[in-house]
Amino acid sequence: METTSQTPPATAEDTARRRSRRTTVAVTSLSAAVMTLDATVLNVALPGIGDEFAAPLGHLQWVVNGYTLAFAALLLTAGSLSDRLGRRGAFAAGMAVFTLASLACALAPGSGWLVAARIVQGAGAAFVFGTGPALIAGAHTGLPESARRTAMGIFAAGGAAAAALGPLVGGVLVEFAGWRSLFLVNLPVGALAVACVLLWTLPQPRSTGGRVDAAGAVLAVALLFALNYGLLTGSGQGWERPDAVAALVACPVLLAVFLLVERSRGDGAMLDLSLFRIPTFVGAIGLSFAARVTSFGMFPFLILWLTGVVGLGALQVGLVLLLMPAGIFLLAPLGGLIARSVPVRVIMAAGMALIGAGLVWAALALDQQQGWAAIAPGLLLVGVGAGLITPHMMDLAVSVVPPERAGMASGTANTFFPLGTAVGVAVFGAVVSAVVGARVAEPGRATAGDFTGLAGAAAETARAAYADGLALVLLVAAATAFACALSSLVLIRARDVHGNGAGGPR
Repeated sequence: METTSQTPPATAEDTARRRSRRTTVAVTSLSAAVMTLDATVLNVALPGIGDEFAAPLGHLQWVVNGYTLAFAALLLTAGSLSDRLGRRGAFAAGMAVFTLASLACALAPGSGWLVAARIVQGAGAAFVFGTGPALIAGAHTGLPESARRTAMGIFAAGGAAAAALGPLVGGVLVEFAGWRSLFLVNLPVGALAVACVLLWTLPQPRSTGGRVDAAGAVLAVALLFALNYGLLTGSGQGWERPDAVAALVACPVLLAVFLLVERSRGDGAMLDLSLFRIPTFVGAIGLSFAARVTSFGMFPFLILWLTGVVGLGALQVGLVLLLMPAGIFLLAPLGGLIARSVPVRVIMAAGMALIGAGLVWAALALDQQQGWAAIAPGLLLVGVGAGLITPHMMDLAVSVVPPERAGMASGTANTFFPLGTAVGVAVFGAVVSAVVGARVAEPGRATAGDFTGLAGAAAETARAAYADGLALVLLVAAATAFACALSSLVLIRARDVHGNGAGGPR
C-alpha cells in the first residue's frame, strides 16, 4: 500500500508569524535606511540653510552634530529600555518622535528651531535603530540561523546603502525641491512604519529584571554625549576649546561611576557587564567600531581629496563613492547563505582583510594626474569586504545573549558605530593636519582640502601634501582592518551562542 506524506496546512498562527517576520524585516530595514540617510544627507543643504536663516557657522555645525550626538548618546539606553518596556512599542514610539521632529524641521522658522528639532529627531532615531536588530532577532526565534542572518543582512544593507547614497540623494532633493524636502520625505515613511509595526507585528518577550535602571541610563547618556561631543567639537573646531577639553576630561570619571553603578545593580543593570566576558560579544563590538573607523572615519578626507585635489563636483563625488556600497548592497543580503558553508569567524576575518587590502591599494594608487580611476579598484575591494561582514555584525551581538536581552546587546553594539566615526574623524583629521602643516608654510584652509588661497608651486605643494596625508590615513585605517581580521579569528566562537553550542558563529 502506497502512502504519501503531506505537509500540515498552515495554521492562522503560522500565517501571522510569517507576516510578522516579513513586516519586521521590511519596516526595520526601511527605517534603518531613513535614519542613516538623515545623518548624512543634510551636509549638502547647509549652504542653503545658512543663506535662508543668515545662520552663523556654529548653528550650522549643530544642525548636523545635534542629530549625531542625540543619536549616539541614547542608543545604549534605547536598546536596554526596549527590552524592559517592549520592543514593538519602543520602535513605534521612536519612529513617531522622529517623524514629528522631521515635520518640525521642515517648518523651522529659524536655525535655533532647526537645531532643537534635529536633536529630537536624533533621540527618536536612537530608539528606532537601537531596537531594530532586536526586533528582527525576536521575530526569528526558533528558525534556522541562516534565516536570521539573512534578515540582519537586509537590515544592514539598507543602512549601508543609505549612508553612501546620502550626498547624492541630498543633492538631487536640494537642487529640485529645496532643503525642506529632505525632511518632508520622512513623513509618509514614518507614518507607514508606525502603522505596519502596530498592526502586523507580534509582541515579543520583555526582560523580567525589576525596575528600570534610571541612574545607569542617565550616566550612560552623559558619558556617550560627553565622549562624542568632545571628539566632534575638538576635531572640527580645535582641541584647545574649553568645552571640548572639559567633555573629554569628564569621560573617564563618568565611565568609572557608570561601571560602579552597573556592577552594584546586578541583574537589574541597564548594561549587563557580564556580556563583556563573552569573547564573541567583544568581537562584535570591535567590528562595529572598526567598520566605522575604516569607512565614515576616513570618508570626509577622501571626499575632500576628490573635490579639492582631483577637482570633482558634488554629483561626481557621489557617483564615485557608489563603488563602495555596490559590494555591500549585493553581498549583505546573502550573508545567511554564505555562512552555511563558511565559518562566520572566517567570513569576518576575510571581509576585514579585503577592506584592509582595498585601503592599501587606494593609498598606494593616490595620484593627482590619474584622479579617481586609480583608486577605484581599492574602493571596490572595500565595498566587497564590507558586504561580507555587514550582515553578521549585529547578528553576532544578539546571538550570544538571551532573547529578552537582545535590545541591550544591539544597543551596545550600535553605540560603537557613531563612536567609531567620531574617533576616526578626530584621529585622521590630526594626521592630515600634521602632514600638511609640516610641508606648507601657511597651511590655512589647505588642511581642509581648500587650496583657493594658494597659487603656482605653493598650491602644488599643498595638494601633494594633502594627498600624502590622505595616503597615511588610508594606511592607518588598513592597519585597523587587518588587526580586526586577526582578532575575529580568535574572539568569534561557536560555543558562545546562547542556547546553541554548534549552530551559531563557527
